[in-house]
Amino acid sequence: MSSLLKLNAMNIIFNCKIILYVSIFLKISFIISSQNALSYSNEPKVSINGSGLKIPRIVSLKNSLTYLRSGPGKEFPVKFELKLKGYPLKVVAEFNNWRKVITYSKISGWVHTQLLSSDRTGLITKTTFLKKIPSNSSNSLAKLLPNLLINIKRCEKEWCKIEIVKNKKYLGWVQKATIWGSTKN
Repeated sequence: MSSLLKLNAMNIIFNCKIILYVSIFLKISFIISSQNALSYSNEPKVSINGSGLKIPRIVSLKNSLTYLRSGPGKEFPVKFELKLKGYPLKVVAEFNNWRKVITYSKISGWVHTQLLSSDRTGLITKTTFLKKIPSNSSNSLAKLLPNLLINIKRCEKEWCKIEIVKNKKYLGWVQKATIWGSTKN
């Protein structure tokens, strides 16, 4: 009978060791998987069911009157009115068909995608000159003042070809650094 008790005690010890090892393995697995899960959640989500386009990016207004809302939906109150067709905005987040945007003046709000266009526009940020060719030594065609709305035709390394439509149409080059909405600004 004593040998049966010894055998039974050895089985109990063996089973306890297995339970201990399995529980340690599960705890380690849980810790590793939760750290991986936490590392993904530390990055803020900027797009929920959005377009899949890169964020941030520059868009422009389709209409001459657009409301910036405090949240992504018509039920949210209007924070601000934008009254300039073609005004450039930086998209910083997406929620379904709504885009969170920021203006050059750092005003943020939500706009429905139907009110936005992918037309490339920009704002002149400081007094500069419209040049005939992309060079500082080029002849100046016009003096451009801050907050002037422009159409961006194309950009190269340091210069952008732009169009200004006022009483007449002006086409020329300005330094990229003087345009808000040209690239990553």
